[in-house]
Amino acid sequence: MGGAPNATQILKEKLEAFVSHFHSVWQAFVRRSGLIGSGLAIFGGMITIAISADAPITASSGPVYTATGELVAPKGFRTWVFAGSDLSPVYRRELPGGAARIEREEKIPGSFHNIYINPEAYRTYLATKKFPDRTMLVMEIFSAGTKDEKDFLTGGKFEDQRSGFEVAVKDKNRPGGGVSWAYYNFKLEGKLGPVKPAKANPDSKCYDCHLKHAGDDNVWVQFYPALRDPE
Repeated sequence: MGGAPNATQILKEKLEAFVSHFHSVWQAFVRRSGLIGSGLAIFGGMITIAISADAPITASSGPVYTATGELVAPKGFRTWVFAGSDLSPVYRRELPGGAARIEREEKIPGSFHNIYINPEAYRTYLATKKFPDRTMLVMEIFSAGTKDEKDFLTGGKFEDQRSGFEVAVKDKNRPGGGVSWAYYNFKLEGKLGPVKPAKANPDSKCYDCHLKHAGDDNVWVQFYPALRDPE
């Protein structure tokens, strides 16, 4: 049916016209000035600015909290940058959480710890060697399986059942205040991912240990190739 175009259609048409006009003007400028290389340099500079230390972390991969200050489990984190994986890491018994990790490893021998970092924070760290505010690191834990359903494997281990889900967040404005880094343990329901938000662990449980032993700014950079040995 006919009729007057709505506001959305008008805005779309104006935007398309602007992009088309800008593209034509830019091509003419490059042809006349012969500054093809300079044009590329300009776009390169724009990209550099976009990943500077001052570049904001978008809400799509930054922390989201409930009204009561709990962290909502991030969605789509497997599309983030894969920082690295640990196989059955166990702390020294005298460190915070060390005894608990030893006990867990004895009950469920072998576990893969897969670490993901939100893309904006990763790009900023590569450019500045600093983790920006609103950095998020997800640790997804899987038990190490040895027998597959088709009984094909005769050796080695693979990621079997998901057994843990933890998130580290750097947020100077996080609910409840305190130090910038906060650590959250999410409960799993069977093989499913976390469905309920999680409260931050006490600083003495995680933060102090990370501060003393992590490679850089409370992050175990020494264990993650994407951060330790970037391409």
